[in-house]
Amino acid sequence: PASITKVMTSYIIAEALENGIIRNDDMVLISRKARQQPGSRMFVEENSNVSVENLVKGLIIQSGNDAAVALAEHLSHSEEAFVMKMNEKAAELGLHNTHFENTSGLPHPEHLTTAYDLAVLSRALIKNYPEHYKIYAQRSFTWNNITQNNRNTLLWEDSSVDGIKTGHTNSAGYSLASSAVRNDFRVIAVVLGADSESYRQRVSRELLN
Repeated sequence: PASITKVMTSYIIAEALENGIIRNDDMVLISRKARQQPGSRMFVEENSNVSVENLVKGLIIQSGNDAAVALAEHLSHSEEAFVMKMNEKAAELGLHNTHFENTSGLPHPEHLTTAYDLAVLSRALIKNYPEHYKIYAQRSFTWNNITQNNRNTLLWEDSSVDGIKTGHTNSAGYSLASSAVRNDFRVIAVVLGADSESYRQRVSRELLN
């Protein structure tokens, strides 16, 4: 799933926020592990304090692997303990062909899911945490004087699209979970393993249409 993994990471965080276990204004101390995450990042600095609210935006809009680890450590004290919550939630939501090994979607031979399971997860996020889901429609976010655009380019192309999440690694290919509302009817489409950004966007657009 690559970074579409972060839909589950944000689901766990949204649930913790809703239940008052953590708060948006909590300040999170950034660990060395979070700072040193490879791949896409929001560029938080080690030993700095960043609010949960800003980390969530960095997670969702900028697809920050550093934000994913920092949030996991804040809620569960370690990424490994947080991943256990992710797998428990996957079972609870009926994602029968999904297993997570990390919070960000970095490649791992046992980090697996299906298009169907990602659609079910996306539907649950949209239904259960609609306020949290609104962040997925934001087109850009600035942190550390670095502005990054949301990688879901359908947000610029179609005003009915309000999410969800892109993903890309060499092993996963280019993937996109997308959603649109037209005439009060919501559609969720998941495209996995495309060979280019433009192809995943075109196929996603065709599915939504």
